[in-house]
Amino acid sequence: MVCDMEHSRPALDADREATRVRAVSAFRGLRRPVDDPKIARLLHLAVRLFDARQAELLLIDHDGLTGLACLGPASRHRPAFERLAGLIVTGGKPLIEDEGPAQASTRPNGSDGHGRLAAAPLIDPAGHVVGMLRVEGLNLARAVDPLDLDALADLAATAMASLLKAAGHERRRDQSRNLESERLALAIGAASLGEFEWDIAGDRFRISPRMAKIAGVPEGEIPSEGGMALFAFVHPEDRESTNASVADQLEKRGRYEVECRRVPDADGRTHWTRAAGVMVHDEAGSPSRLIGVVQDITGRRLQDEQRESLLAELDHRIKNLLAVVQSVAAQSARKSSSLDAFLKTFAARLKSMSSAHDLLSAARWRGATLARIAAAELGGLAPTQTRWDGPELFLTPRAASALSLTLHELAVNAVKYGSLSVENGKVEVVWRRSASGGFSLEWLETGGPPASPPTRRGFGATLIEDVVGRELGGTASMDYRRSGLCALIQAAADALAEGPPPEPAPSATPERIVETLIAADETIRPGAIAGLKVLIVEDSLLLALELEAGLEDAGVEVVGCAAELGEALSMLGLTFDVAVLDADLNGQSVAPVAEMLRREGRPFVFATGYADKAAPMGFDAPIVRKPYNVHQIARAIADVTDRS
Repeated sequence: MVCDMEHSRPALDADREATRVRAVSAFRGLRRPVDDPKIARLLHLAVRLFDARQAELLLIDHDGLTGLACLGPASRHRPAFERLAGLIVTGGKPLIEDEGPAQASTRPNGSDGHGRLAAAPLIDPAGHVVGMLRVEGLNLARAVDPLDLDALADLAATAMASLLKAAGHERRRDQSRNLESERLALAIGAASLGEFEWDIAGDRFRISPRMAKIAGVPEGEIPSEGGMALFAFVHPEDRESTNASVADQLEKRGRYEVECRRVPDADGRTHWTRAAGVMVHDEAGSPSRLIGVVQDITGRRLQDEQRESLLAELDHRIKNLLAVVQSVAAQSARKSSSLDAFLKTFAARLKSMSSAHDLLSAARWRGATLARIAAAELGGLAPTQTRWDGPELFLTPRAASALSLTLHELAVNAVKYGSLSVENGKVEVVWRRSASGGFSLEWLETGGPPASPPTRRGFGATLIEDVVGRELGGTASMDYRRSGLCALIQAAADALAEGPPPEPAPSATPERIVETLIAADETIRPGAIAGLKVLIVEDSLLLALELEAGLEDAGVEVVGCAAELGEALSMLGLTFDVAVLDADLNGQSVAPVAEMLRREGRPFVFATGYADKAAPMGFDAPIVRKPYNVHQIARAIADVTDRS
């Protein structure tokens, strides 16, 4: 309902008109007709006021009149209204116009003219005339009172208020729609989703650019072939099951969600897609269209597969580790002369295995450097009596574990019977790459008692000569010389791994770590901790029971055992001299307990299975690594209570 009125409107100042037209633009988005009962009542009052045939609200835009609401039969006399609009915009006041002879003479025979017109301007809060309230077909027999025009102006002002409210509502709704659209677009983009729509009646798919890029489907509209067209891009092995799943879910729930492989790309790589859709029905309840999204989940599927592989590998390694521990225990028991000797050697071997595990864990189980293995096994023995040297070599996890246990057995033998049993003895470990691509390692003892072959073959010799030889893919030999033992280990190239990872930066403050190679009970004075009262905080029941029994054998009174953080905090009111704290209590840090003990000035010891960052930061307390024995805990307790 827009007509040209450029030639009928009086010329206006260009700037003023441009400003007014901009004001009109605020109302262009209104629905037509304006659905407001108040507007309908205002038009009815206007008709009754002038005993007229029709009343109408119109916008006066730059290119014509636009009807917003109307009461009565539609009018055919737009040119007359345009002239009236020009007068309204120019004068800005209500007025009445009669049909003159010129207008009457141009009417077709038998047609009715508009007769008399009345109009009042629609003025916005800034004073711009944006439209008019027009009344047509006034009763010519009825005189028009000037107050009637004032009343029409009041009705126009009331109508303007309603239009402003409606325009604001439409604007907010448009903004909300735009905002929701933007949010949806952001969400779809952030989630890397592609959209599609199936027009069931038109048998067409509409494919978005994002979906085309994700799924390799042509962009734009394509024939849907009864909804089957997209299944051509599904992997042939998944096509039938995916189709059946989609059909079943749509039938039961009206929506679906599936994951399937796509047809391999040109390089033969397989990609995974997640698709979800919902069926939309028309007013009759029949399916009219289906809207959906797709997402590339290849990365997630690869992560899932890697996670499953890691879990399977972890399960395999745990079972292997338990089997190794069982074997070490059996061999140690078979070769030990007493229960006490078995406990000492078995605990020391477990400690060596734990050290190797820490090195491998630090390198994400890619392996460990030979230098670090040597340092872990020899560094705590006699710093002035041991030396190791060789090129940077990175061992596989299997080779690192075997070599760590081997060096441990050699170190134990040196401390008990060899060059480290005397003050002037020396142990030198050197290694070099071999021509075959592997490496050779030589253990050389000097300055100690003459070495002699053992009278019986112990587990240590069996481990070094047989097991390690096989684990390293090479050979191991022992030479018992008068100057001391010499062991030569030859390893195959398979024992070495590709390039070592970056070495971790050393800690700024060295941790106080209590480590024991052998004979830990000899490093603490008998009865040193007798009479002390100890609180044990440990979430493993078996460890807590073993520690409690061992400490009580040493004359300690255990005042309580806490397995949970809350339980430990509640026991801080007990009287005790020192606490043994597991650093992690079922996933909760023991730091709150340590902090309270620190504030109260009561000593404590950390016991933990973590290789790095074991103790809560900021606490100056000894750390005992798991697996530990009671003697290590006892020595740490003696240190912090000044009883060593």
